Amino acid sequence: MAEEQKDDLGQFKSQPWILFDKIAARSFLIGDSRPEGLAIGSQNPAINANGEMVFFQDRTEAQNPTYTNMDAKTLLSYGFEVWGASLELEFPTQSPYQANKGEIDPVGPVIPGDQGPSPNTKLAEALINFGVVTMELGQENQARFPASAFSAGGGLFNSSFIFSTPQNALPQAGNLMKFPEPVEMPRTQNIAVKLKIAPEAYALIGTPIAPGVGVEYRPYRFSIWTDDPAPVVVELPQLPYAVLFKLVGRRIKFTQYGQVPGNKQV
Repeated sequence: MAEEQKDDLGQFKSQPWILFDKIAARSFLIGDSRPEGLAIGSQNPAINANGEMVFFQDRTEAQNPTYTNMDAKTLLSYGFEVWGASLELEFPTQSPYQANKGEIDPVGPVIPGDQGPSPNTKLAEALINFGVVTMELGQENQARFPASAFSAGGGLFNSSFIFSTPQNALPQAGNLMKFPEPVEMPRTQNIAVKLKIAPEAYALIGTPIAPGVGVEYRPYRFSIWTDDPAPVVVELPQLPYAVLFKLVGRRIKFTQYGQVPGNKQV
């Protein structure tokens, strides 16, 4: 009897699972309701007028399979046991010489007078150091922690002051915020994750009226060398800003593969 009670989930089908949702937009200005500021797969700004990024609210896998694997908005159609979470900033790579979201001239770089950190670094600074993550899984609030408590869980690595080789973060289990004990969510329970930014960071990030480091990029200028003496310079659209939130655990279903009800494991 004690052995059966050890794992009540033994009667169900379970598998490792990562639930994710990505907020991406060309502009990360606060309250930007222009098309550039609307999160992909949503009619809401990436950062709303209250300085909040709301995950697992608008996108579904059917409509935006590369941005989320939620099968329904705000709720799960299966049980989910959550072991950990991560918050990943996915900004286009940038050098400190790209002031005002500019680009390095392929003929000769124009070095600005201010050679401080790149705008992307300042944007990340605002989100990480002045952000709070609120996480509700099921009927309870599970976290109201500073954004700096959440590891990246992967993502492109780019130093603030030099160009570096694109690579994921170190594949270590510690690169994840692990919960002291698993959080169990029954099916059809609501899920809500919100990153709220302190008002002190608003002016740095900017708004459509007073732009800051969250303003959209200029096109990326790329030089293609041919047989001609001079390169052909083409302009390509920059990738959007993105912030990815991941919940790591295991998915729980009452049926086994082939829709055959599972039996109690012994």
